[in-house]
Amino acid sequence: MLKLSDASVEDVETRLKELKQDFIDLSEGRRSDVDDNALKEMIREVDSLDTFLTLSAAVERREQAKLAATAGALTSGMRSIGEAFTTPEMVDFIVKGRGGIDGFRTDHEGQEGKKLSLWLRSAGVRAVTEWSAGGPPNFDATDSGGLLPVGQPIPPVPRQAKLYLRDLMPSMTTTLATVPYVRELNPTAYESVASGGATTVAEGSTKPNAQLSFSSQQAPVATVATTLTLSKQLFEDAPAVVQYVNQRLPYLVKFREDAELLNGSGTWPDIQGILNVSGIQSQSATSGEYAITLGNAFAKVENVDGQVTAVVMNPTDAWAMFTKRAAGGSGTFDAGTPFSMPAPTVWGEPVYRTRAKPSGSALVADFTRGSMIADREQVNTQVYRERYAEQNLVLLITEERFGALWLRPDLFVSTALS
Repeated sequence: MLKLSDASVEDVETRLKELKQDFIDLSEGRRSDVDDNALKEMIREVDSLDTFLTLSAAVERREQAKLAATAGALTSGMRSIGEAFTTPEMVDFIVKGRGGIDGFRTDHEGQEGKKLSLWLRSAGVRAVTEWSAGGPPNFDATDSGGLLPVGQPIPPVPRQAKLYLRDLMPSMTTTLATVPYVRELNPTAYESVASGGATTVAEGSTKPNAQLSFSSQQAPVATVATTLTLSKQLFEDAPAVVQYVNQRLPYLVKFREDAELLNGSGTWPDIQGILNVSGIQSQSATSGEYAITLGNAFAKVENVDGQVTAVVMNPTDAWAMFTKRAAGGSGTFDAGTPFSMPAPTVWGEPVYRTRAKPSGSALVADFTRGSMIADREQVNTQVYRERYAEQNLVLLITEERFGALWLRPDLFVSTALS
C-alpha cells in the first residue's frame, strides 16, 4: 500500500492504475465475493487514494482563486473559522493522509484565543484535537495513530448526460433529402478461394479477383419534431420552467428517434428501423438464461466477422438480468455486487436501455460496422414570437432531420429472451 504521507499526485495516479489492472486480473468470482479480504483492502485503498486526489484538486483550485487565508492569528489577522479550517497546515494535514474530518466546533466565538476543535477519524478510531490562535500543531506520523482519511468528503461528480441509440452509431452530415448507399450482401459467402477470396499467390501467378455482392439502397431523410406554446409571461418570467422545457423537448425528439431507428416501418414519413430490415439474424431463447442467450447472439455476430459493440434492451428486461441472484451465492448477483462494480455490461459490452425497445427481446449488434446516421439537421429548438403576438404567446419548435443507413444487416441479431 502506498504511503500517502510521502506521496505526490503522480505517485497516487500511478498506484491507481496499478490497482485498476489488479482488479481486471481478478476472476469474475473474486470480483463479486463480498467476503474477499483482499478485495476489501483494495477498495479501501482506492477510497483513500481518491480522497487524496480530490482534496489535492480542491487545494489547487483554492490557491488559483487566491481564496486562501494568509498566515496569522484567528483574531487580529482576523481569520474566520472557515479560513482557519483551510489553512495550508490543516489542508496539508488532511491531504497527506493523516486524518479525516467528521466535524468541528468553535469555542469563545469572536474572542482572542478562541479554540477550534476537530473530530478526526480513521476506521472507527476517533480523536479530538484543539488549538488556539496560533493555528494547528505540528503533526507527525505518530500523532493520533497516523489517522488515514476514510470515505469521500466531496460530493460526487454529477452523472453524465443520458446517451441515446445514435451515440452507438457512426455519423456523417448530408445536404440531401435522400441518401444513396450500398449494402453488402452475404459477405462471408465470397471469402473462399473458389469465390475469389484472398489467397497465397505464387511468383508469376495471377492474383484472384474478389467477388462482392452489393445492393443499391436509399435512405430518406425524415423529420422528427414537437412543439410547445407558452405564454410570453411564463417564458420571460419563469426561468426554471424554461430550463425544464429546454431539456424536455429535445428528450421527446430523441426518444422518438430511438423508436424510429429500432421500429420504424419504412413507410414515409417513417424511416426504416433495423428490426424491419431484411437480412438481420435471429436468436432463440434459452429458457431463464439471458446471459447464455445473449452469448449465442454474440457468436452469430462474430461468425460474420463482426464485433459486438452494444446490446439494446428494454429497461425491465435489462434489470431483470442484472438483479438475478447467483445460484447458491449467499446474496450475490450474477452481475456482481451492485455497490462496487462498474456500470452494467453483458459479456464485456455496454447494455443500452431504452423504452423504445419492446420487452421480451434484445438487439445484439455491431453498430460501428453495420450502420450509420446521416444528419441533415441535428436536434435544435427555435423560438417564434411574431405569429402569436396578439395573444402574448411564444411558440417553441424542437426538431431534427436524419436518415439511417443499414450497411450490414447481418451484423444485427434480434434475440428472443423468453
